[in-house]
Amino acid sequence: MKKIIVVLGTPRSGKDTQAKLLAEKLNYKYCSSEDVIAEEIKNKTKIGLIAEKYSNSTTKIPDEYLIMLIKEIIINLKENGIVFNNFPQTLNQAKALETFLFARKINRPTPILLDAEPVIILNRIKESGGDDVLFKNEMILYKKDILPIVNYYKSIGLQFDTSAKSAEIINEEINLKINN
Repeated sequence: MKKIIVVLGTPRSGKDTQAKLLAEKLNYKYCSSEDVIAEEIKNKTKIGLIAEKYSNSTTKIPDEYLIMLIKEIIINLKENGIVFNNFPQTLNQAKALETFLFARKINRPTPILLDAEPVIILNRIKESGGDDVLFKNEMILYKKDILPIVNYYKSIGLQFDTSAKSAEIINEEINLKINN
């Protein structure tokens, strides 16, 4: 049976790094919703043309289009599993994913919930050239869109604090828990 893993968490908590490491270690497909949308735009598909209208705004692509793309990826999945980074992006997407998986007799996704302290997030933003305004904006988006998903998955999710640990140590902890 295919295994679905979703990596969620606070901004700058290492989601991309952990999702890639996990996919590589498990020999699963890695899938970033941002990469999927960029590919659709590049290929000028129907959804790509729609997504392009949103690419220069603060408004996200409507849920139904991203969900369509993710469903197609899961249906065509050749690997034993997939690790999603930056999906789901809304609670509606999380629920649509679960409904789709249930209909296809695939288990609920395994959520990996990463968390970093606000001071760590701010430091990481500043290290990459950002400022307090970017920090505030990222935290607003996190609280509005991602936190409801984190709370939805909290009861079944595997939680990790990434504040003071290296990516390698966090990845070892994730792999230990995911394989138990």
